[in-house]
Amino acid sequence: MAMEYASRGLLPSLRRNDYVINGRHGTVDFGGETYNTRQVSVDICFIDVDEPNLQILARSVAHWLSGKGLLYFDDEPDKAYTAVVYEAVDTDQLITAKRATIIFECQPFAKTIHHRQSINAGVASGGMIPIYSHGTQQTPCMIFVRNTGTTAITNIRITRRAIVR
Repeated sequence: MAMEYASRGLLPSLRRNDYVINGRHGTVDFGGETYNTRQVSVDICFIDVDEPNLQILARSVAHWLSGKGLLYFDDEPDKAYTAVVYEAVDTDQLITAKRATIIFECQPFAKTIHHRQSINAGVASGGMIPIYSHGTQQTPCMIFVRNTGTTAITNIRITRRAIVR
C-alpha cells in the first residue's frame, strides 16, 4: 500500500469568537488565538496486490483506520498529527480501483514525536537547566522533578519564558 498525496494546508482555520447582539449591526469580535481541527486528505493505493488478497488487505486498512492514532508523513518523520477517521471509506473503490481517498480529522498542529525529554543533571544551588520546545505554536508543558538523592530539595523555582524567533 502506498500513500500518494496528502493535502495538509499551511495553517488550520482560526476559531471564530464573535457574537451577534440583537439590535446591533454586524458582530462583536472578541478575537482569539485558538484553531479548529484540520482535515487532511490522503490518497492511498494498493500496489502489486493480487485479486485474492485485496479483500484481506482492505480489511487490514479498515482496522488501521479504526480508532484514534498518530498520523505520520514521510516528509516530516519527526512529527505526527493526532488523527481519527469519521467519514466512510469506499470499500468498492478500494477493491475495484485499488485506490481510495481517506479524510483524517486532525488536531490543528503536528506534534513532535520527541516531546518527552529526560534530563538527568545534578544542579547546584542557583543552577539552571534550560528545556526547549522547538515548535511553532505555544504549547502547554508538564515538568516533573524527581529527587534521586538523600537531601531534601527546597526552594525550587520554575520559570517559563517564550523565546521569540
